[in-house]
Amino acid sequence: MSEWLKIGKGITYGVIVIAIAVLTISIIMATLLALTPLKELEMEKWLNGSMFAVVLTGSIVGGAVSKVKGLFVGGIIGVIMAALSFLLSAEGAAWTESILHASLTLFISLVGGIAGVNLFGGKGEKA
Repeated sequence: MSEWLKIGKGITYGVIVIAIAVLTISIIMATLLALTPLKELEMEKWLNGSMFAVVLTGSIVGGAVSKVKGLFVGGIIGVIMAALSFLLSAEGAAWTESILHASLTLFISLVGGIAGVNLFGGKGEKA
């Protein structure tokens, strides 16, 4: 399989894992908001933490599936997620907070892509 096809497959799998995880977390958070006295503003730190964990997991999966160029795969996944995060952020959010959030998302996804290739890359396999 061509290296670019492996990279595309890794990015696709990573984004699919992220989408499934975000949907699951959204359902859990909505249930907690409906059934408990928690307020939306109290959930912000939990949502940010879970988003970073989801991005890390998705980029690890992307790097593991592609088995090549984990930095590139993680970077593309990070740019996609940072752009979505930046575009979907609250209008009242501070500009510096949004930039910091996007930068952390990109950094975490880069680390995840590298970790996915190195942990599950299979260096002994033939290309």
